Formats: sequence, structure tokens, C-alpha cells
Amino acid sequence: MSTSKPSLFADLAGLTDEVIESMYEEVLGKLATVDAELVGLHLDKKIHSETIKFAVNKQDAPPTLGVDYDNDLIHLAIQQKEQFDALIKARDALVERLVVPPHRVSKTMHEFYNKLTADTGIGESPTLASEIEMFSRFFELQAMLRTYHENDTVQSELRKTRLELLETIKSVNRNDRKIIQNINQNRERGKILRNEAGRLRTYMKSNKRTPQRPMPPKPDVGERLFSGESITMEELASMLEHGGLIDEKPESPRGPSKKRKKRKSIRRSVPIRGEPKRHKKRE
Repeated sequence: MSTSKPSLFADLAGLTDEVIESMYEEVLGKLATVDAELVGLHLDKKIHSETIKFAVNKQDAPPTLGVDYDNDLIHLAIQQKEQFDALIKARDALVERLVVPPHRVSKTMHEFYNKLTADTGIGESPTLASEIEMFSRFFELQAMLRTYHENDTVQSELRKTRLELLETIKSVNRNDRKIIQNINQNRERGKILRNEAGRLRTYMKSNKRTPQRPMPPKPDVGERLFSGESITMEELASMLEHGGLIDEKPESPRGPSKKRKKRKSIRRSVPIRGEPKRHKKRE
């Protein structure tokens, strides 16, 4: 005994058109909410990706954040990266001023100090000019040694900021993977709701009752349209209902330009030189 397959519209039998249309409107409302969340997730995903690129020097400028963007982790990552860049510039500026190794600076200062403070005889004492020169070089080396101490402080802060930035970027990367999972989950929810809305719409059309609101366009309708593929009249009406064609147009790169064939010049500018043909005389 063969069992008949359950109908796709078995649960809709016996319901009035007003109830079915109300169900259809409710599904469209949920679908609009899911699509709005999907757009927000894509924007958040873009900000996370640009923050990671900015932190690893694959992007010169930080991502553009709105006034109402309240992700503290992204703000912290950008702040730490800017602080890291400032410390890099400070370190480079200090390194340019350091032309003598630190051990030579300390050794030379020790030698000058011993010469200036040593007890010498009457005939062995340095002249005034040599003392002025040694004092001048001593103070110069003392300032250079102070610069070395500043450089050590900057290097310590640089290492600390670098470790903090790495930990922050790891957290940003983990959040980025979570956003990808949420995007995939929202796509599945949107697919289920879209199928349900299509089922209700098909049932209403089979009962000769066209719903007032059209189905929202699928995410890839604009890409299919501008890539040269055909779309249905329902998809076209839905695109016009939900914002038109301008917002759906993706940025398409310019195709390769056709190379013009080089035409051979009819007249050559350089005359052809050659030996004249010699005709043999008939004997």
C-alpha cells in the first residue's frame, strides 16, 4: 500500500487568506531584522580586518570608526599601535644622536676625569686650553651618556607596548573569527526565513491572491544582474521595492582594453637601396 507524500502546504490548509498574509508579513519582518544584523556584522568584520592590517603594518591608516562605534577592544588596539609608532620615532631620533658606543663613552669619561682630578707636579699640570677642551668633551660625552639612558627607557617601553599590542591583536583576531561564525549563522537563518516566505507567497498566489509586499532580493541578485545573467520579474520588482538598482551595483574593475592592431605603413620613409640588376648582354 503506497503512502502519499505530505503536501508542502499541508499546514496552511484551512487558514484564511488574512492569516496567511499576516504570517507572510511576520516572516518578512524577521528576515529584514536578520539582513540588518548581517550588514552590521559585515561592517564590524571589515573594521576588525582593517585594525589587524593596521597593527601589522599592512595598512598605513587606521580604520574609520563612527561616532557611535563602542568597541573598546578596537579603540585600545588603535591607541596601542599609535603609541608603538610614536615610540619607534622617538627611538630612531635618539639613535641618530648616538655616534659612539656606550662602553667607549664611559671609558673616555673615566680617562678625562682621572686627568682632570689627578695630583700632578708643577711642570706636569695641563694647560688651560687643554683643560677647557677636556671639560668640553667631558660634558659632551656626559650628555651622550644621558641620551643612552633615555634610549634604554624608550626601548623598555617599546618592548612593553609591543607585547601589549600583540595580546590585543590576538583578542581582535579571536573576535574576528567569532564574527565570521555569526555571519554564517545569520546566512543560514536568512535562508530558512526566505524559503518560508517563498512558500507562503507561492501558496497565496496559487489561491489567486497576490501579497502586497514582494520578496526581498537575495544577496547575490545584484552581482548576477551586473555580471550579465538574467533575473526574474519578481526579483526586479523586489529590487525596485527595496532600494532600486543603484545600491546593488558592485564596483567592477575595468576590463582589459582591446589592443589596436598596428597597421603597416603603406609608404616607407626610408628608401630601399640596393644594387641594380645587371642584365647579361646577348652574345
